[in-house]
Amino acid sequence: MAGKFNVYIFFNLLSIVIGHELTQVVILSRHNIRTPLTVNLERLSPNVWPIWDQQAGYLTAKGARLEEHMGEYISKWLKKENLLSENCPDENSVYTYANGLQRTRNSAKAFVRGAFRSCNVTVHSINSDKMDPTFHPILRNTSNVLRNVIIKEMQEKLNKLELNQSYRDLEEIIDLENSDLCKKDNVCSFVNTKDVIYYEIGEEPNVEGPLAYGNSIVDSFIMSYYEGMPLDKVGWGKITTTKKWESLAKITKENQNIRFNYSILAKEVAKPLINYIKELFDNENAPKFTLLHGHDSNLNSVMAAIGFKYYVLPDQYEHTPIGGKLILQKWHDKELEIDLLKVNYVYQTVEQLREGIKATDESPLWCEMEISGCPIDENGYCHWEDFMNILRAL
Repeated sequence: MAGKFNVYIFFNLLSIVIGHELTQVVILSRHNIRTPLTVNLERLSPNVWPIWDQQAGYLTAKGARLEEHMGEYISKWLKKENLLSENCPDENSVYTYANGLQRTRNSAKAFVRGAFRSCNVTVHSINSDKMDPTFHPILRNTSNVLRNVIIKEMQEKLNKLELNQSYRDLEEIIDLENSDLCKKDNVCSFVNTKDVIYYEIGEEPNVEGPLAYGNSIVDSFIMSYYEGMPLDKVGWGKITTTKKWESLAKITKENQNIRFNYSILAKEVAKPLINYIKELFDNENAPKFTLLHGHDSNLNSVMAAIGFKYYVLPDQYEHTPIGGKLILQKWHDKELEIDLLKVNYVYQTVEQLREGIKATDESPLWCEMEISGCPIDENGYCHWEDFMNILRAL
């Protein structure tokens, strides 16, 4: 059931209460616009796919530019709320930590360029283009009992999927019947093909079948649209309405839902990242501002594990949009002498991303979030200890 979600355009219209002081911020961010992840899309359609000038899964120049703008925007907000000063910060006040992959590492660097221009702020990451264990949402627990529970829940979700219309829309766009996938692998209908759960210790939970095929294809469409490619290059000009985009985007949303978005599985794969966040909030000497740059899988699994209530982001097709940020804020009520939590999802709309709109007072959007077990008041605050008790119980 949806909680109380308000969307704000200007950050200075946020529900700031007199006597409340911002004392700490942790941002969990998704990287910005990247090239498609799948390198063999040509077998999924006889149509000619767009050519990208970087290898698969890399941050694009436009993505870096948008992330730089977002960094500048967030920095202004942090200074407006007096969490940071106008001077260059040190690691006692600002810390940036990114997953090792190029798109996350370079997104973090772009954010820092925008936020702390002419300052020497280090982006911390492992020294290789691989997944950092803190960010890697993999299965670690070898318990057969847990394995059976997770597979059962994944299968129950698969059985309840309602994607037939989305699959039909996609099959028509890609001309599936004339693809190599149909001719050579005999997958000629996503509607009539079953998904198979992939569960392997040390790997991400996954599914093999139409949901995975569809996710790869729609991901390519979405990234092409965000990148600003001509419309005849985005789904070969066949995605002409918001309704069609929403239909296709259901596939990518359900792919994330099946793989990461329920509590038992999420608690398993997000444990290292949640522990890192918990330690930041438990440590009195932690930086005032911490930026964690990861992936949609990180956002989905962390939010599911913590127990965020259902939310909808207006003017977006994705559940965790490119460049979007979950902003966890610790506020101090000086009158009551208590600490409070406020959480917002800050993101740019589909059209803002496509048009390359710079993040300013008029963009992006702020969506008020709520956690089960941490009820918010009329200004969006919940009790800090309620939040910390949830983290400590995970």
